[in-house]
Amino acid sequence: MRKRILIVEDETSIVELLSIILSKEGYQVRACQNGRDAVSTMKSFFPHLVILDVMLPGLDGPSIIKIMSEDESLESIPVIVTSALVESEQMFKPYPQVKGFCPKPFVLAEFIAQVKKFIGD
Repeated sequence: MRKRILIVEDETSIVELLSIILSKEGYQVRACQNGRDAVSTMKSFFPHLVILDVMLPGLDGPSIIKIMSEDESLESIPVIVTSALVESEQMFKPYPQVKGFCPKPFVLAEFIAQVKKFIGD
């Protein structure tokens, strides 16, 4: 069974890039481009890992993490946060499900290494 990754990112080019790279690595990938769809997609897709942008339309990354941390069905899903603002990493320190932080622009080798580490490959 292929492991599932949910990308929550509003920039189409980043979604496409990460989808291609992660699919080539053998993962099943789904994407949401706004925060409103993220939580419902998690509940129907059951991802093994979430790649989460900080700034999103509808519901931002910190709000999504807060919802995940208060929902038993979502609280154990590991999350890698992505952002162009390195300072935003501090916002996620209180949430144990946030396992990694990947600054934009991505260093793809480092990004893939984090994905493999936190998804258990």
